[in-house]
Formats: sequence, structure tokens, C-alpha cells
Amino acid sequence: MKKNIFVFVISMLVTVGLIIFALQATPSYLMKKRNEVYLQEAGGFNKFYHQQLPDSDFDAFVSPSPDLLYSYLVFDVSRAAILVEFPVHAEFWVNQMVGDNTDTFAYVGYKDQLDRPIRLVLFNHESPMFEAPEDAKLIEAPSNTGTFLLRYLIRNKRDLAEIDAKRRLVKVVELN
Repeated sequence: MKKNIFVFVISMLVTVGLIIFALQATPSYLMKKRNEVYLQEAGGFNKFYHQQLPDSDFDAFVSPSPDLLYSYLVFDVSRAAILVEFPVHAEFWVNQMVGDNTDTFAYVGYKDQLDRPIRLVLFNHESPMFEAPEDAKLIEAPSNTGTFLLRYLIRNKRDLAEIDAKRRLVKVVELN
């Protein structure tokens, strides 16, 4: 009887441990795989990849919004901090910053903008020394690498070309 209880307890502990491991490892693994695609599409780190407006055939991820233009950037601040400048855009847009562990650590968007471009410097404790512009917002990333998820709202398809051109004006510069 004691042997059966012992085997049961050990098997339950192993099962719980495997479940906990899977719950912690799966999101990071999936993000790593998705970032490999973004890196290939963008041609490397610290470069945006701009997708077309999603339609019913869009399968890059589950349930995209058909009224948002998506852009992605996989950052690496281990080599250099990066300066990112978002041009003025009065309609809804947001850039979500996500660390390697899949946690969102910062947002910037139209509510932060007022009447001038948003300039931010992304860095972390391993980034080489850099000089940030005075008007830039400093954001410390929790990891060397991660993802920017940039979205622009398309209220009217007539505005698609103009908004697409605007998002392509986002500048990314490594600060050495």
C-alpha cells in the first residue's frame, strides 16, 4: 500500500512539474519561432517589417483585426541602444513592446504624441554606452531582444495608402 502511494505521489509531482514547465516554456518558444519569421521578413534585427492589411487568407497569427495595419520589429539592444522615431499621426496607432518572456513592458501611441514625433530610446543594462537625444523617452527593456508590435487603424480603405506610407517613415537608428 505504501509503495502504491509513493508511486502515485511521485507520478503526480512529475506530472505537475511537466505542466508547469510547459506553461512557462511554451509562450517563449512560440515567440522565438514567430520572431525568427519576422527577422527573416525584415532582413535582421532593429528593422520593421510591414504587413499588408489582413484579409480572410491572413494566417500569420490568430484573429487579426481586418482594420489594422500591422508592422513588426525584433529588437536587439545588446549591440547598441536604438532610437525609434514615430512620425505624427492623428488617428489611432499604438506600438506595444514585448520582452522575450512574452510580457508587455511598454506602449507608445497616438495618446502620447500631441503635435510632434515620438522619439524613444530602447536599451537595457547590457547595452553599450550611448548618448540619447534630449527629447527622447528612455525605455529599459527587460531582455536583450524582444518585439515591437506596431498597429495603425484604417477607418476608411481610401486612407490605406497614406497610412501605409506614414508607418514606413518610422525611423530606427542604432546608437553607437
